[in-house]
Amino acid sequence: MRGACRGVGRRLPAARALIVASALVAVVAGCGGGSATAGVHRQRHAQRLAGISGTLPARGTPERGGTITAGQLAGQTPAEILPLVGGAGCTMPNLAFISQQYLPLYAGPDGVTPAVNEALSAARPPVYSGGDRTVAITLKPGLRWSNGTLVDARDLIFDIDLLRAAVRASPANWCQYQAGQFPGDVAALSARGRRTVVMRLTHRVNPAWFTADQLQGVGAGLYPLPSRVWNVDSPGGAHVTNWASDPAAALAIFRYLRAQGADTATFASSPLWKVVDGPFKLRSFNASTGAYRLTRNPRYGLLPRPLLQAVSVRTYTGPRAMLAALRSGALDLGSLDPSTQAGAIPGLERGGLAVFGGPGWGWYGAVINFRDTSDDFARVVAQPYIRGVLAELVDQPRIIARVYHGWAVQDHGPVPVAPRSPYLRAAATTVPWPYDPAKAVATLRARGWRVRPGGRTTCVRPGAGAGDCGAGIPAGTPISFSWANLTASVSPVGIRESRIFAAAARRYAGIDVRFLTGSFGVLTADYNDQASAAAGDQNVWGVNNFGGALTGYYPTQAGLLGPGGALNLGSYGGRRVRVLLAASIRSPGMGAINREVGYLSRVFPVLYMPDQDWITVVSAGVGGPPAAFAAMTQRQYFFQLLYRVRRR
Repeated sequence: MRGACRGVGRRLPAARALIVASALVAVVAGCGGGSATAGVHRQRHAQRLAGISGTLPARGTPERGGTITAGQLAGQTPAEILPLVGGAGCTMPNLAFISQQYLPLYAGPDGVTPAVNEALSAARPPVYSGGDRTVAITLKPGLRWSNGTLVDARDLIFDIDLLRAAVRASPANWCQYQAGQFPGDVAALSARGRRTVVMRLTHRVNPAWFTADQLQGVGAGLYPLPSRVWNVDSPGGAHVTNWASDPAAALAIFRYLRAQGADTATFASSPLWKVVDGPFKLRSFNASTGAYRLTRNPRYGLLPRPLLQAVSVRTYTGPRAMLAALRSGALDLGSLDPSTQAGAIPGLERGGLAVFGGPGWGWYGAVINFRDTSDDFARVVAQPYIRGVLAELVDQPRIIARVYHGWAVQDHGPVPVAPRSPYLRAAATTVPWPYDPAKAVATLRARGWRVRPGGRTTCVRPGAGAGDCGAGIPAGTPISFSWANLTASVSPVGIRESRIFAAAARRYAGIDVRFLTGSFGVLTADYNDQASAAAGDQNVWGVNNFGGALTGYYPTQAGLLGPGGALNLGSYGGRRVRVLLAASIRSPGMGAINREVGYLSRVFPVLYMPDQDWITVVSAGVGGPPAAFAAMTQRQYFFQLLYRVRRR
């Protein structure tokens, strides 16, 4: 799972990876304030369908050739070009940059649906056998590298062997890596014919999980690599031929490619990156601003082939500058900040631009610290009923109206209500703790607390009985904790939504919430109970609103909220959680994942907050299929499906 800053359009894809603060620092100009009307709020929710709010652009009549201009924000520009993605490159903008040049083994999403898009993938659907311990992956015929050679099984094996050597050296070398999972669970790897790779695994897997969260991985999964060109370990060096049998040779290749792939000054000039199999190839890259230009790859092997001649991606200092470019017509495709720019939407639509958005596949919220001993908070929050009380004080409808101006949906668990997961029954995402201050107060009083609205609520019946405060909670203990937010310059919305919660908690239930702020690095590294170096900060924070996580399409929280999970900053979990998570990734069918999600929704290990929309603006000069525009709500851009619209 990968974390994200609130309100900066920067949530990273997640399946099973480390989090890296430097990949998430973004410049957001013009945040704070803004305006929108209640009418906009009602209108957007009246139009919301299948997770999309607003109106998708018209298809229009395609015109061959031409260029589309797309916008990105400073601080969110590509940092790596190598498809073996490390922490610094594990961002949605970087993955979009890479996947335009290199074909993902399995692309996604399929429109707004969190699922593999088979038409845009380099391989046919995997075939599982041997009790789901063997996986056969067949590459599609007709795929070629831009130098004319065929894409074959050797190129996929090259990718996997380099990954195996890389994560043995350091788990941080691949941002998708989670201990015990791929590629560590590959016992044997071989080619069967020219286009098929067979993997024998160390244990049985749930095929839906392995395909969606291991092979696909929300964009940071597997990519066939040009093994006959990239099998070098030094500038001008001889080709290394024993990488498959010698992990040291594979590691040397990886380290050389990683170093070259992080040198932004040579992205457009290095011979390495001129060999591609994706729909576009890199024409130019500005190392100072991160702006770049892509041109059509004539050897792209999938259908449909791109109609566009080029895509020009421009960098803007912040949302205000991007909005100005959209208004002037200098930009064809950009984004808006829902917390500060919703008021601009009616004017954009009157100008003929399409404005639409949808919530991301994942969650936002505040992680709870189960080791914070200040005010005996660890013992207090260990009580499931206390976490239910806190959840009932999160006024999500008010936050959606006041902070996001309608461009968000309620989220009460690890899986969002929209877009709907194809792997879950609707009952698995029911709301167990809706906003209800009266019920929260009644629960506290029934469990031995003297509730003082606007004051300081304390425990008056210590003990472990049904009407007591809970095991280990001394008499006189308050419900009091520190809430950590990102700084206002990075994420003003996090502070605004947490203050709405704190006001309700004190007003109705006498719960004391104190605020502190820090950078993303502080909130995810210093305030991380799993890091031995962070032991000194264990009692500094009780709740951590660092942002959220964009999760894999198969909605298990393994690698995230389980013991040792990447974003399990507050050490939540126990035997029951481990059993549920293990079953979700190994058991066939949907029963296990439904049990996992239902349980985590009830026990509330995170104070879940609304899932904000990613708002996209598209000019009338751009057309394409609805699914291509719908995918933009998930921060995925398939430029090969777009085109210039023929003028009448």
